[in-house]
Formats: sequence, structure tokens, C-alpha cells
Amino acid sequence: MPGMGFDALARIKTVSDMTEAFRSEERCRRLLEQMVWPRGRLCPVCGYRESMALRGRDCGGIRRPALYQCANPDCRHQFTVTTRTPLHATKLPLRI
Repeated sequence: MPGMGFDALARIKTVSDMTEAFRSEERCRRLLEQMVWPRGRLCPVCGYRESMALRGRDCGGIRRPALYQCANPDCRHQFTVTTRTPLHATKLPLRI
């Protein structure tokens, strides 16, 4: 769905539209990132605007996609789009 963001949510009118919009974890993650960081990624600890994407760590055989690290040398906090949100500690897929 091109232009994913709040406008994409506004276009959802039916269950079929919703199923299409949220058909994969990757699409859900991209939409959530655009909603949480509309002007680009922001470190949830120090507010620094620069970060780098990490490949992820093995967590019991599961790769953590979309893991970022703050580029501020005094912070270097690792975070995802769900850090410091109600979804932070959940093990549920974003599609749920």
C-alpha cells in the first residue's frame, strides 16, 4: 500500500481493506513506524534524531526485525518502534 501512514488508515472502509492493509508483520511494522515517527526515527531515551539499523540479535532462535541503535555516543540505546509503548513487552504479532 503506497503512502502508508494515517492516510492509509483513513482509506480502510471494509474488513477486506483492513485485511489487505495489515496482511503482514512487515506492513504493520512500517505503518506503526510512520505513525510513531512521522518525521523520522527518534531515540526514545535521549531524543536524538540519528540512529542506525541493526541486523538484530538471536533471541531464542527468533530474529528481532527493525532493531535500531541511537547514534548519540553518550546514549547508544537499542530500540524498536514498540519501545516505551503498550506493545513493548508483548509477544503477540503486530497483526493481532
